[in-house]
Amino acid sequence: MLSEHGVNLTYKQAWRAKEKALEFLRGQPTDSYSRLLSYLYILEKTYPGSVVKLQKTKDGYFLYAFVALSTSIKGWEHCRPVVVVDGTFLKSAYMGIMLKTSTIDATGSILPLAYAIVDSENDASWRWFFEQFKHAYGEKPNMLLFRTGMRFMKGHLKLSELYFATAQSYTLDEFNERISKIAEIDTPVKAYLYDIGYHRWSRVHATMNKTWTMPSNIVESLNAVTKDARELPVVELLEYMRTLLERWTNEKLLNTNGTFTYLGRKYNKESEDNKTLSQKMRVRASTNYIHTVIDDVKRFIICLENKRCSCGQFHLDELPCPHALAALRHRKESYKNYCSLYYTRESLL
Repeated sequence: MLSEHGVNLTYKQAWRAKEKALEFLRGQPTDSYSRLLSYLYILEKTYPGSVVKLQKTKDGYFLYAFVALSTSIKGWEHCRPVVVVDGTFLKSAYMGIMLKTSTIDATGSILPLAYAIVDSENDASWRWFFEQFKHAYGEKPNMLLFRTGMRFMKGHLKLSELYFATAQSYTLDEFNERISKIAEIDTPVKAYLYDIGYHRWSRVHATMNKTWTMPSNIVESLNAVTKDARELPVVELLEYMRTLLERWTNEKLLNTNGTFTYLGRKYNKESEDNKTLSQKMRVRASTNYIHTVIDDVKRFIICLENKRCSCGQFHLDELPCPHALAALRHRKESYKNYCSLYYTRESLL
């Protein structure tokens, strides 16, 4: 201000000027709450099939708001039943928490499923949120819900990278080697990871297969794109989430229309990379479905009937690994019958 306009302001004056400017742009926070009911009504009429709920206190004051748009509900029908849940502090005048659920679609991209604004993270708000989520999405067989809590490692780059490598391990040997390195760096962290249960975050220990879904990555990505929006009043925040979902949906539609391969773009690239790696591997057939694949000095056993490889990737990724592709090449058989249907282009349409 001094260099551009010749006005010398104190910090307090600059802060108050900023507040006035934001008020001019966004209006009073109370005004936003007064527009909430009409906004949700228009949202429900604009997106037929959406689930939009508003919960008030006995005195008629705002308590919770929930939104699950029809585009997400339709997209969920073609997604693996893995749901990542997260809660984020809001920084607007009345504070509160934004609860979010999301998953991964056939492009390998994040699909936000539902979002809500509540007063705080407590049993009542979480119960209400999941009641609305169940009403919107129902239940799928073997559905998994994840909530990450690994932000304690955010400031430690080496430990954070090692954690993600450990979480994505395909074999117990890989996992044990990496968890030992975590213990060498920070013993309490290793103890914490043990106490919460390896099955809650480790791919190789998971009681049900979550394939490529990494809850921590999804949460961090969503928090990054909604960071500034957390300061917005309630209606503006809900509108920000709607436009974000609309933009992502449109980008995925353009991506889909430009995809002509059997698999979605991300998984097709992974398959092509695996195919390249498989070219130099030698194959020895034991039976029609069991093969030994020799990769340099290492040997891997493939069972095509059970879609398993001793490397761990085949059944955990539900996509043929390089060794499986080498065996399929030996049999002159297509890889298509060995890929998860959730990765196919049809799941995008």
